[in-house]
Amino acid sequence: MKARYIKTLIMAVLALTISSAAKAQKTSDIINTGDDFLAVCQYDNNRPPDVCLAYVAGVAGTLALNWSDTGQRICIPDNATLRTTLDLVLQYIKDNPEKRNQKTIFLIAQVAIKKYVCEAPKQPAASAPAPDPKVHQ
Repeated sequence: MKARYIKTLIMAVLALTISSAAKAQKTSDIINTGDDFLAVCQYDNNRPPDVCLAYVAGVAGTLALNWSDTGQRICIPDNATLRTTLDLVLQYIKDNPEKRNQKTIFLIAQVAIKKYVCEAPKQPAASAPAPDPKVHQ
């Protein structure tokens, strides 16, 4: 009886290990292409996969911190949630099947630039320094 119990326990542990390894592989695929991102990140219930939210947050957050060569950057509004941004990315991939083979990071950047771009702050115009009253001419 004890041997049967151990055999069942070993089989259960192996099944969980294989399942976890397959899930980890699938999760790591989200960075490859839009198709892979769509396969892992689409959700039907009220909770999208955390890894998808984290990846979108990382890409959008990085874009928000860095100025582009054109003087634009991403300004994510206070009312924009990670879930909203994830939904925008998923919809963009669904609406543009010809772009699904592109890298996920590029697709997230396209959505972020389209939805959240803001202009660089204007630099104040340079003015002549005020004359120094101590200097006599």
